[in-house]
Amino acid sequence: MDVKRIAVSLAVAFTVLTACQDPIDSAGGVGSASSGPSASAQMSPSPGAAPDSADTAAYVAQFRRDFPEVAEGRTDQQIIQDAFSSCSDMADAMDITTPSMGRRYGLGGSKADQFTLHNIALLTMVEICQTV
Repeated sequence: MDVKRIAVSLAVAFTVLTACQDPIDSAGGVGSASSGPSASAQMSPSPGAAPDSADTAAYVAQFRRDFPEVAEGRTDQQIIQDAFSSCSDMADAMDITTPSMGRRYGLGGSKADQFTLHNIALLTMVEICQTV
C-alpha cells in the first residue's frame, strides 16, 4: 500500500467519522448528533438489505488481495459477515478500530497488527458501510 493511498484512505475515514458525529439534516443544515439520525443508522449496512453481489464480490477480491494472511481459511461469506459486523462495531464505538474487530480478524496489539486492522477498517468503511 503506497503513501498516497493511505493518505486518501485516512481522509475518507475522517470524513466518514465527521459525518457520523455531525449529521446533515434534510434541510442541508448540520444537526447535533442527538437530534439527527444515530451514528449506528448512518454507518451500518441497511437492515435486511441484501448487499449488491458485484460490490461484495469486489470487496472480497480486494480484501483477499490486500490481506491474504487474514483472509486465509475464510469463506467469502465469512469475510462479508465480518465486514458487516465491523461496520456495526465502528458505528457503536464511533472509532475506526475496536478491540472486537482485532479479535475478529485475529490481530493483536503490535504496530504491524494495528496497521493492518486500521487498513481493514478503512477498506470496510469505504466499500461496505453505508454512510448517509
